[in-house]
Amino acid sequence: MNGYKVIDTHVHVFPDKVEGAAIQALSVPERVNKIGGTLQAALERMDRLGIESGWTVPVATKASQVASINDYAATQPRERFVPFGAIHPDCDDVRAVLATFRERGLPGFKMHPDYQDCRPTDPRMTAIYDAAVDFDLIGYFHAGDDVGPRTRYGSPEEFAAVIDEYPRMRLVLAHLGGYRMWDQVEELIVGHGLPGYVYLDTAYTVTEMPREQLLRIIHGHGTRRILFGTDSPWTHPEEDFDFFIHSDLEESDLEAIFHGNAERLLADVGYNGKV
Repeated sequence: MNGYKVIDTHVHVFPDKVEGAAIQALSVPERVNKIGGTLQAALERMDRLGIESGWTVPVATKASQVASINDYAATQPRERFVPFGAIHPDCDDVRAVLATFRERGLPGFKMHPDYQDCRPTDPRMTAIYDAAVDFDLIGYFHAGDDVGPRTRYGSPEEFAAVIDEYPRMRLVLAHLGGYRMWDQVEELIVGHGLPGYVYLDTAYTVTEMPREQLLRIIHGHGTRRILFGTDSPWTHPEEDFDFFIHSDLEESDLEAIFHGNAERLLADVGYNGKV
C-alpha cells in the first residue's frame, strides 16, 4: 500500500462450506460483511491492496467448535497467513488443547467474552491464562462493546484486572482496548502493562470514534504497542489505511504500526510459521 509493508492482524475467515451461514449468523444491521469471508477472498483482497500477510483470528462460540476450528487454522498457508487458534472456557482440558498450539504452528488464541459468555476475570479463565504464560502464547481478545451481544463483558475494567494479575501474558486487546468504551480505555488501559506485553489493535475504530481520541489513545499507549487491524470482512481495509497515512504520525510510527510491532510480537513468542 503506497510503498508500506502492511500486516493486517485482525482478519476473520471461514471454511468455504460454512462461510455463508457463519456470515449470516454474525450479521446484524450495524455489522454486515463488506467483502467475502473465505480464505481465498481474503487472499485476493490482500493481493489487491498489497497487504503482505494477515492474522486470522477465529472465535469458538461453543466448546464443541474448538477442535474443528483449530484443525482448519492449522491448514492455512503460512506464506501469507498467521493463523490463531480458538479456545473456549468450557473445554474439558484447556491446558491440553493449548499445549498443542506450538506444534501446530499457532502463536496464540482468540477469545470473545460476549459470544463466549465469560468475563475475563471469570475463574474459568485461570487455566487459560496460566497456559498462555507457560507456553508463551498470545491471547487475542475482543474488547469493549459489540453490536451483537450487548453484555460488555470484556470491559476495560475487566482487562485492567487481568493485566495486573498476569503481567507476563502476551495480550492483544482489539478495537483499541474497548469498542465504544474508549473513555474507559483512556482511564484504565492506556499505558497499562509491561512494554511488549499489552498491545491494542486498530480494528473497527477508524469509522467509529473521534479522530482526536483515536490518535490520543495511540500516542498515550505508545506507537510501539499498536497493531494495524481491520476486522475484515466487516470493514473495507482501504478506509483504515487511508486514515493512518493522512494522520500526524511519523514515518517510523507508521512502519511500527503497519508491520514492525506485529513482527516483533511474533518474534518475542518464537513464532516462525513452521508446523
